[in-house]
Amino acid sequence: MNSVTAQKNPADVRHLLEQRFRDEPLWLAARRRELAEAYVEHPLPPRQRTPLKNRKLEQIPIFDAPASAAPLTWRDAGDEAHLRLVDGVEESRHLPATLTEQGVLLLSLAEAIRIAPQLVEQYLGSVIDERSDKFQALNGAFWQNGLFLYVPPRTEVTLPIAVTHAATAGLAGFFPRTLIIADRQSRVVVSERYLSAPGERSLVSAATEIIALDGASVQYGSIQQLAPSAETFSRRAGRVGRDARIDWNIGEFGGGLLVAEHQTILDQPGGQTSSLTVFFGGHHQHQDYTAESRHVAPHTGSNMVARGVMKDHARSVFTGVTDIKPGAVGTDGRQKEQTLMLSPHARADAIPSLLIEERDVYAAHSASAGPADRSAIFYLMGRGIPETEAIRLIVHGFLAPVIDSIPLQSLRDEVWEAVERKIRG
Repeated sequence: MNSVTAQKNPADVRHLLEQRFRDEPLWLAARRRELAEAYVEHPLPPRQRTPLKNRKLEQIPIFDAPASAAPLTWRDAGDEAHLRLVDGVEESRHLPATLTEQGVLLLSLAEAIRIAPQLVEQYLGSVIDERSDKFQALNGAFWQNGLFLYVPPRTEVTLPIAVTHAATAGLAGFFPRTLIIADRQSRVVVSERYLSAPGERSLVSAATEIIALDGASVQYGSIQQLAPSAETFSRRAGRVGRDARIDWNIGEFGGGLLVAEHQTILDQPGGQTSSLTVFFGGHHQHQDYTAESRHVAPHTGSNMVARGVMKDHARSVFTGVTDIKPGAVGTDGRQKEQTLMLSPHARADAIPSLLIEERDVYAAHSASAGPADRSAIFYLMGRGIPETEAIRLIVHGFLAPVIDSIPLQSLRDEVWEAVERKIRG
């Protein structure tokens, strides 16, 4: 089947679904068909500062069979609790027996359909509106596998759970999926990695959903280091219950194109969220990122911090949105975005937005984007420090307040390593 035809013809897409997912339950098959049709029918999503038509995404053979490729290799962090998926196939999984005995479920999403079908059916697609976006519809229709994590009520998982989504160079369509459910009064820390091998152009559509029920706490970290050939669309979304919280710690470094967002819906009283985002672009990378906190219930809080660095001919757009709905009295919503440019050819836009429909609230924002201070570079060079090392010190000083506040040590170390590679690359 010609992949370009399959992206335009609903009959071909339905046939492809029947071939790939013939043994799934009826509710999931119907869901996939609906989303596949939405994918075909929807135009490219409008992005004011990211012209997608010029990238000719329809020419990527995302539905073709994967070409043969050498295995992808990466540094094994030796995580005790982990799930590793390569090209959508589970490669390794481990959860300590003490957590299994407490009812914690760490499964591939394909396995969770058999073992915990009611939870998957109830929560899959409950936070992300896949029907409203072409590439999220693509993920909802064609995800092959992913992470499923369930933490029972009043269970505290102190051991970080590490998840790796990896794609070999032979995969042109990569659609990882994550579903995390933290039941009432539970605690969990999750860290995800997204990796791909260099090769031909690929289209990546990733989706992560987090549900933190009443009193639960989810510390979520993610580092994205996809190949420069990856055209990436990523959406992360969380729903926060009464007196619950979700903390996002995001590092975005890879891909030729990145269109990504994370959104938190605070629709129960007392819900809290924070987000730390670090991004770094080089060469001709284009990064378009949106972070949003939607306050629906009263007495909710959000704190959003982002810092990025652009070098060479890279371009970034970071949009922060604090959306306070009618009735969300007592809301406290804050955001701060800063971008540093290391090249006169780099470009960065920082766009803060406050949408306030309630009086009794506190909301604040600040944003800046500007070049590195040449006088500081010359000052360091005047004391015998080479220019490259002077720039490195300035980048470290700029990013350190954000990176060093990432609570998970392993993720913090990986982000610093990624920063070092971007500085040298």
